Amino acid sequence: MHIHLEPVTFVGRGYAEPGGYEARRPYDVVFSVFMLGDGRARIYAAHGEVDRASFRELLRQLAEKGVHTALVERHGVEQEWHTGLQIPVKTRRGEHG
Repeated sequence: MHIHLEPVTFVGRGYAEPGGYEARRPYDVVFSVFMLGDGRARIYAAHGEVDRASFRELLRQLAEKGVHTALVERHGVEQEWHTGLQIPVKTRRGEHG
């Protein structure tokens, strides 16, 4: 048997000042990301306030990891946040496109 471990869970932390993680300062925002596969991820267990610039940075970093759509529940409503990464066109089995 050959075992492969896939990194599918990330913990994100946000700091008010640059270098907060390296200096082990208290974080202002914390959240988890579960990579669902097929270019999708779920952001959950978020605590704290995120400004627009930080939100765009999160989407940019997710796109770098191959995510085109992040699923988020806000105030009881499921939302899809798009990172800007192109969503691949689905093809039927055996077709190349």
